[in-house]
Amino acid sequence: MAKKILSLTLCLFFCMVTAALSTDQIKIQFSYAFCGAFPDDLQHLGVPKGNVFQLGALVIPGDFPITEATAKNLQTGLILKPTSSKGSVAGLPNLYEVEPQPPFDPSKHLGVWEIRIKDEKGNEAVTKTHKFEKEAKMPFVTNIKASGNPLAPTITWLAPNEKDIPEGCRTSYEIRLIKNFDSQFYRAPNLTETKHQIPEGKLKSGDLSDTYIRLICACWDKDDKDHPLPLELWSNTFRPLKEALGK
Repeated sequence: MAKKILSLTLCLFFCMVTAALSTDQIKIQFSYAFCGAFPDDLQHLGVPKGNVFQLGALVIPGDFPITEATAKNLQTGLILKPTSSKGSVAGLPNLYEVEPQPPFDPSKHLGVWEIRIKDEKGNEAVTKTHKFEKEAKMPFVTNIKASGNPLAPTITWLAPNEKDIPEGCRTSYEIRLIKNFDSQFYRAPNLTETKHQIPEGKLKSGDLSDTYIRLICACWDKDDKDHPLPLELWSNTFRPLKEALGK
């Protein structure tokens, strides 16, 4: 019995010392660098205009506040400064992005980006993006419609013509429901079919008048099997939900 108590005491002591010595370091869960295409007529919603460069990372802070984020293009030497995104994707509150997104310039933005995150105690995390290499643009989807229950509608759309999709792309779709570009309350990622039903409880009757459907058509690099987020391009199509419902 005494041996069991001693063993338990030593085990507890070891666990306490290990916990005291360990620190919760900064973690970067994923990073990205790609070109996003947006319409030219929705700036009143805070939507970027035209073709913009999008760069960022999902950062999990450690024990201390993050004080610096730096992104360097290892090919061109360009340095940009991601900041904590005020328009973070739902469920991703620690997204660091370059904002505002600069107009896409292949001579500056293509290549691998190294992202460094530091906290006030000097702890640092480093990651690299997928090799961004496509200069083409992703076409927009068309004919977005909503049918069925207005508070749990089925969203459908027409995919771009296959011949218009850049070579080497694996295509997927993503639906977001937004009030404006910085106010998103539903997200359905990585869809492969051209329809999706919004689950019940996400929409209320008061949302029908001012909610927009944001439909993303994304290009993933078929040849990159190693990076967790080989996103190259995406297009963003918007339509008022009320209009899509035919009201």
